[in-house]
Amino acid sequence: MMVFPKTASPVPLSDYERRQVQAIAAWKGEKPGVMSSVISRVASSASKLTDAVLPDAPIEKVLVLINQAAAHINQDDSILKDKRLEALGISSIDQLSAQSLEFVDELADRCITEAGHMAAGMGAATSAGGPISVALGIPTLLFGALRLIHRVSGCYGNTFTPEQEPGVMMGVLSIALASTPEQRAHAMAGYRQRIETSFIHAAMEESANKALQRVVLGQEIGAMVPGFNIALNAYLNRQLIIRTGTATKRIFQEQWLRDKGKVGSIAPAS
Repeated sequence: MMVFPKTASPVPLSDYERRQVQAIAAWKGEKPGVMSSVISRVASSASKLTDAVLPDAPIEKVLVLINQAAAHINQDDSILKDKRLEALGISSIDQLSAQSLEFVDELADRCITEAGHMAAGMGAATSAGGPISVALGIPTLLFGALRLIHRVSGCYGNTFTPEQEPGVMMGVLSIALASTPEQRAHAMAGYRQRIETSFIHAAMEESANKALQRVVLGQEIGAMVPGFNIALNAYLNRQLIIRTGTATKRIFQEQWLRDKGKVGSIAPAS
C-alpha cells in the first residue's frame, strides 16, 4: 500500500486575522472609484501630453534614484526609532516580526496616516507655484511613497538584501498604482517573481506607468483651474500616499500570514 505524506494543517486564524484575510481579498478585487475612472478616461484621450510629461524610458531609472534616497532616509529615520517601540523594549526588526498581526498593523496604520498628512501639505504647497512647481513636486511625491513602503515593510519585520530591495520596493509601488483587479494581479505576479529572482529591470509594470501618468495629468488639470488647484493637488497627493500605504500593508499582511503558516495565497473577492 502506498503511503502519502501528511500535509501540514494550517495554523488557526484569530478573529482579527480572519477579518484581515477578508480585507486583503476585498482589496485585491477592488475596482477603481469614480475619481480614478474620470482621471483614467481623460488620461486616455490625452496620452500625448502625459507621454511628454513622463516618457516611458526614464521612469525606471528615475525611480531607482528616488528609491535609493528613500532607503537612505529610512535608515536614518528607522521605524525602530519610534519612542513607543523603545518603551516596549523593541529594538530590532526581528522583534517586530514576532509581534502579533494586530500590533504591527497598528504601527503601519500610524505610518500611513502621518505620511498622508505630509503628502496633503506638500500637494497644497507645490500647487501654489503653478504647473512648473507641480511638476517639480512629482519626484517629492514618489519619494514620499517609496519612503512609506520602506517604513511599512519594516513594521512587519521585513529585511531585504541590497540586491533584492530595489525590485521589491518598486514592485510594491507597481501594485499600489495598479487601477483594476486585473492590473493588480499582473503587478503582484511580477512582484513575486522579483522577490524570487531579485531582478530589478522592468520593475515598473505598464499599469504603474499609466497610473503615474494619470496622477500627473490630474495635477496638470488642477493647476489650470483657478481656485481649485490647491485642493485637488492636496487630495491627489494624499490619495496616492494612502493608496500606496494600504497596498503595502495588504501585501505584507498576506506575507506575514503565509510566513506563519496561516494562509496560502488569498484569492481576490469577487
